[in-house]
Amino acid sequence: MTICEKAETILNGKSRLIATGIENNGNKIRLRLFKSRDGDVCFYRKGSKKFGYRLSSLGNLIDIVPVTSRKTTEQKWITGWKKARARLEKSGLWKELIDEIDIALEVGYEKMNEAYKKYWEIQDENEKLSYIRAISEKLITKDSENKDCCKSSLIWHYAKLPKIEKMYFGKYRNDFILENIRKGLEQKKKTSESAEAGYDVSFEYNPEANKAWFSKEFRGCGNGHYYLVLDATHVIFYEDD
Repeated sequence: MTICEKAETILNGKSRLIATGIENNGNKIRLRLFKSRDGDVCFYRKGSKKFGYRLSSLGNLIDIVPVTSRKTTEQKWITGWKKARARLEKSGLWKELIDEIDIALEVGYEKMNEAYKKYWEIQDENEKLSYIRAISEKLITKDSENKDCCKSSLIWHYAKLPKIEKMYFGKYRNDFILENIRKGLEQKKKTSESAEAGYDVSFEYNPEANKAWFSKEFRGCGNGHYYLVLDATHVIFYEDD
């Protein structure tokens, strides 16, 4: 069986698949396989989601195997929140979020999701408080009247997989705006930016609070997707409105 025939077997009707190619010198290369319109097995060129080359052009492959290992949802959750924490620690923004991330990671993925599920399932507030406390005392705080209550915001936001994105302000001004943001954060100078990039996109930095926000609102609507800024380039999803 040739390498291309084995690759076609690995694809087995799938439109695309990640595989490892083993070269005749023992090196391993990552290949994103797909079928061309002509039915040839191909691989995407680096950085492209549309263009690639025929697998047969790689004459030095001696084997090809599918990449079957995938991170579990829990592993993705841990990795994602650790990445968010690292960006916040470096930028200095949203210092209180670092403490919240640490609590979520300490409580753990399964317990955070159990707390999230029971928070919405249990209607009686005393029963809810008791159940959440049994999951972890770290999910309990004091309200304005010094009474015990659940850390609602922490339970709502940290049980989910974090969605980290890079800010984008459109094709023509993106680099210019990102540089302005970088300078604003570096100089601790109040900064706001806006653009049209599919959405009405906006950024705001308040140096006094040491917090920054990013939003993507539907054109002329005032509703959309809202993010907390992690650093000069990346944001984390907060809520839809």
